[in-house]
Amino acid sequence: MSRPSRNTDALLIQAGRKLLPETGVSGLTLRRVAAAAKVNLGMFHYHFGSKREFARRVLQEIYEDFFKNFSMESGGMAPARQRLRQALVILSRFARDNRKLLLAIVRDVLEGDAEATEFAKANIPRHVGIITGLVQECQRQGELRGIPLPLALSFLLGATAMPNVAMGIIEKAAAKRPFGLTLPELFSVFISDKAIAARVDMALAALAREAP
Repeated sequence: MSRPSRNTDALLIQAGRKLLPETGVSGLTLRRVAAAAKVNLGMFHYHFGSKREFARRVLQEIYEDFFKNFSMESGGMAPARQRLRQALVILSRFARDNRKLLLAIVRDVLEGDAEATEFAKANIPRHVGIITGLVQECQRQGELRGIPLPLALSFLLGATAMPNVAMGIIEKAAAKRPFGLTLPELFSVFISDKAIAARVDMALAALAREAP
């Protein structure tokens, strides 16, 4: 008996990527994934075996798409401050574009979901580790103030990535005219590419070493 086409794998993963921001890992069901992919449920079990393996594959694919670009832009021979800026911009854009998924993962982790917790433990240290190294390099070079590393990291990540998650909360709460703005207007001033770049620049300027 010949093996089913690998296109079935792709259809199921594509369906999972669309559903996870809505359901989270804990709320995802195999039947719903198979129905969304228009694939027989038996093919799901053939390719992935379990919901745990499927969730791991989907989350890891999403993360690796981000991390490939993140690691490339934060590496190379450019000055450390420039690479740190790029890393923060890319992370913020990822948080914006996946804000509903991130909220779902946070909820799952807080509720003790094993798959979401395992994913977070395995991957968050990867990009945070790169940012940590860049902050330390900038501090050694005198580009940033030599404040304690946890304080510097919490300030940079809080100022740059967290507003994108906050936008997801506002959207989920169906808030009417937050800050007196429509949602499209708030998006423009809060999490557009221009707004993200401005937040990153303000955060780095706030941590810059004062001129003697």
